[in-house]
Amino acid sequence: MNIQILGIGKVRETYYRKGMEEYLKRLSGYSSVEVREVPKERSGNESDKEKAYSPLRKTHLKGQIRVVLDEGGQQKTSEELASWLGDVIKDGVGRVSFLLGGPHGLCRSAIDDSNMRLSLSAMTLPHQMARLLLVEQLYRAFTILRKEPYHK
Repeated sequence: MNIQILGIGKVRETYYRKGMEEYLKRLSGYSSVEVREVPKERSGNESDKEKAYSPLRKTHLKGQIRVVLDEGGQQKTSEELASWLGDVIKDGVGRVSFLLGGPHGLCRSAIDDSNMRLSLSAMTLPHQMARLLLVEQLYRAFTILRKEPYHK
């Protein structure tokens, strides 16, 4: 299975980038992972958010699962995320895309285009931190599925 992480806005802070690089390196032993970033929206209005999302809409392939990270989404434990990911793999899904908004969130059509809404926390997180948490949780999910000692 391939994983795609689509982000609006760039991860600029060095400490977030380095953390992401570490977990992406670890993830490469379990899955092919592609990270794609597009410029962030200029403002929080729906039109600007739609323009930022537009190039990512074109990455949607038939048969893939698209997950948006959204504060109103479903929260899962690490074990629940691993179980869901295991089911996706068993179902033969070729690619799962995770879409993360920029500082102003996602446009309505990005949420409507998704198969699932996922929340990493009930708390508001900086979008850069959310990306780091996502790749760490994906790595953790794979280690849970393989019963490896990372998850304690």
